[in-house]
Formats: sequence, structure tokens, C-alpha cells
Amino acid sequence: MTPILLMAYNRADKFGRLLDRLRSVNAQNIIVCVDGPKAHVPGDADRVAAVRALAEGIDWTNNVELTFRPANLGLRANVSLSVTESTEKHGRVIVIEDDTVPGPNMIPFLESMLDRFADDKRIEHVSGYHLVPPQFSGVPGIGPRLSRYPESYAWATWQRAWAGYDDHLTWAMNASVADIQRIVGTRIGALRWKQNFADAHAGRISTWAYRWLASMWSRDAWALSPGVNLAHYAGHDDGTHTVLTPKWTELPVYDGPLDAIVEGDPHPDLEADKWIAKMVFEENLYGLSRGVAISAVLEARKRARLRQAKRA
Repeated sequence: MTPILLMAYNRADKFGRLLDRLRSVNAQNIIVCVDGPKAHVPGDADRVAAVRALAEGIDWTNNVELTFRPANLGLRANVSLSVTESTEKHGRVIVIEDDTVPGPNMIPFLESMLDRFADDKRIEHVSGYHLVPPQFSGVPGIGPRLSRYPESYAWATWQRAWAGYDDHLTWAMNASVADIQRIVGTRIGALRWKQNFADAHAGRISTWAYRWLASMWSRDAWALSPGVNLAHYAGHDDGTHTVLTPKWTELPVYDGPLDAIVEGDPHPDLEADKWIAKMVFEENLYGLSRGVAISAVLEARKRARLRQAKRA
């Protein structure tokens, strides 16, 4: 079975809920990676210790690998390093963040897609979380479809794909607006992504997800998405890098038959991607102008973190 990599830090309540769900579905091959505490944050070591204790208490399977980072790497470095370690050892991996609760079909769906498309070089990512309401989809049914936007809460990949992860954003920083427009479809969207990549490159936001997306785009690769939502995400209330309240309502978690969501040949769902571009990434004039303000907020946060770290 594909190993399930759990990314955790200091939220014992959310991590405990995730473990309860994995226990209920008898998940057998577990990797837990807990980031280290921030030395300058009071009480952080105790909160991290509580999460580590939960990981050490996994008792429904003997197939458990634990990695406890001695110091805080941050979300970007910890995820990229953990996925690299896991894929190099196991060849493929399912990744679940601690604030995500899988539905009954999520892990079987990811397993099925990893098996089926293991050698399909056009696909580099399989998503387990789905945002797009059915009325905005351009692909009929609820089977798998292709997207330009890899989801980052509950997902899976292969070593053959992740080996191309570029932490330096080389393609993103050198790609022209026309290069990005060929992927997202609009000039405004391309300009919005130039903003996003600049924020990531400057360290205003510590994101592995933009780096992974850019790595995939550099190879014209696709993400495979379910046609229904397969997990619940509870990180908008206290996520490390949450800045804005989402404009969408989470779809119900699908609990119907697995066959209905794994059958069919996946095709690009361009209509769904238009919805994601507008609602999630604000690839429009409003988002472009607001991006300037967001960059300023992120830069202020970055400088405040640096000052705090120096005082510590």
C-alpha cells in the first residue's frame, strides 16, 4: 500500500482528529513528520510535544515511521523535504496535512489513480480535495478530470514527478507573461501569477505549493482531480499562512460508491479551472490590484518575523 505522509506541527486537536479518522479506516502504512518548535514562541515546545505524543501513540498498525524535526523548518521546507524523503524511499506517497479529514473514499481514490496513471508522464499530481461546484464543471459525471491547479491539502504524487520539484522557482521567475498565459489562458491571470511567484521568491510567503505548481507548469504537466470532494479542510481558522477568508463554500464530502469516481478517461476540465482561477486565485483585474496590497501585508509580516527571530 502507498505510504500516507502526515504533515503536523503544533495543533494536537486537529492532528488527533486526523488520527481518529485514519484509525477508523485502518490505514496501515503511516509516515508522520512533525516540524520542530519555534524557539522564540512561548509554549510552542509544549504544543509540539503534545503532537509528537499523539504520533507515538499510534497503535492500530505497526507500520509507522516517525520523523521529529529538532528545530522549526517552516511549512515550505518541511513539506518539500518530507515529500522528497518519502518518494525517494517508497516511490510514491499520499500527503495529508493535519487540518484535513479524509472522507471514506479519499485514500482508495488516490491509491487507484496512483496505480492507474503511474506511467502517464502528463500527470504528476492527484488531488483528494475538490472545490468546484458541479454546475461550474465542463466535464460530465463525477469521474476523474484534469486540472492545471494541484490541490495542496490532501494529495498524492510519484517520485518520477516530485524529482522535478524546483525550490528555486527557476522557471517561474524566468517565464514570460506569454509563457504563463499559455497555461492559464488569460494575460491578467498570467500577471497575477507573476505576482504570486514574486511573493514566494522574495520570501513574503513561505509556500511549497506555488513552487510545486510552477514545477509542473514548466513541464506542461497536469493534476488529476476527482469530480467530487473527498475530504474536509479545517485550516482556514488558524492556518499558518492563511491571510484571507475563502470566497467559496466547501462541498459536501462524497460517500457514494468508489467505482463512480474512478471510472472514465480524464479530460481537461477547462470550465472548472476558470472557476478556480476566479474564485481561488483571483486571476482578474480586482485580484491583480489587490495583489499589490496583499504583497505589502506579507512583506510587513515577513519583516516582523525577522525582527522577532533576531530578538530571540
